[in-house]
Amino acid sequence: MMLFMTISSILPIVICHVVVSTINGFKFVDLLWYIPLLVILAILNWFLSGIVLAPLADLLSSTTKLAAMDIRQRLDIDPYEPEETLELRKSFNRLLNRLEESLNIQCQFVADASHELRTPLTSIQGYTKLLQRRGGTIDKQLLIEALQTISDESGRLIRLVSDLLQLARADAGQAIIAQREIIDMRDVLKTVEDTVTMIAPEQIDIQFIMPTHPVLVLADSDKLKQVFLNITNNAIKATQSGGKVTVTLRSSNQQAIVRVIDTGIGIAPADQQRIFDRFYRVERSRTRSRLYGGGTGLGLAIALTILKAHGGKIELESELNKGSTFTVRLPVATLEDDNISESASNEPAVIAEGAIATSNNVNVLQDN
Repeated sequence: MMLFMTISSILPIVICHVVVSTINGFKFVDLLWYIPLLVILAILNWFLSGIVLAPLADLLSSTTKLAAMDIRQRLDIDPYEPEETLELRKSFNRLLNRLEESLNIQCQFVADASHELRTPLTSIQGYTKLLQRRGGTIDKQLLIEALQTISDESGRLIRLVSDLLQLARADAGQAIIAQREIIDMRDVLKTVEDTVTMIAPEQIDIQFIMPTHPVLVLADSDKLKQVFLNITNNAIKATQSGGKVTVTLRSSNQQAIVRVIDTGIGIAPADQQRIFDRFYRVERSRTRSRLYGGGTGLGLAIALTILKAHGGKIELESELNKGSTFTVRLPVATLEDDNISESASNEPAVIAEGAIATSNNVNVLQDN
């Protein structure tokens, strides 16, 4: 920096000297003046560059120390330092805040996933050891119960790992949608209706209200079915005997709008802020029914991820002791989407690695 400042300082003088020399004639003795001038400029610029670079050197020293310190530490802010380095320090601190937040989320995610994996594994291990100890002398009824528990917990593990795989693929920026095509939302909701009406308690009234005209969207029908199974299943769990769950479909403003309305116990405002977080469950307000199996708290997180991949969104309105309404909005299909769908239909269907197919089986149901 000192060299650059010295050259930039001496250059105008040299140019002026050349201009004057062409007019008055060149004299060798004039070059001798450059020697002390260069020395004076070099010393002056050395001090000036030291003053200019001092805040940057201090910032570099602080960031270097920070690399070996706890990520929760922050750079000291001196309001009297130059504006440029002050803003740079603030930017570093904002970056550290984001990194700490991401690290905390990752640590919490790993802890929650470990807890969810440990529970079914412990149950499987316990019943397996029981079978090993009893051998051929085990009671038939106990054997049936043990095998059923092992089967149920194994299925729970498979669902949990599949859910985690979907979220991991989404976090990595990979496509979680196998293939999009023009579909009628009425068909998707009809398959959801067929599934939930078979397993829902008879004491709960379930009603699907759909228009007479098609509501077309460009989407992966299996993934959308998974979304609405998750949401509808949650609504059923939140609704007490004698209550009602209503699913409506309509199109408005180039959007397909699906509402899942329940008359259940509702969700507290504090829980509404975190209802779409991974592994978050409203334990005190939602019954853990054995009919549906224990949930992992990933259902709504996956639903949100799938809807975002489709360019859609989900909204929640809820009031304690009055019920909740989940509203899903998806863009309706356009002529351009129709062309894309026709092109895709002429190509072999490729299922993305790790993609999870959804069926009418009750095992696809997740609760949050």
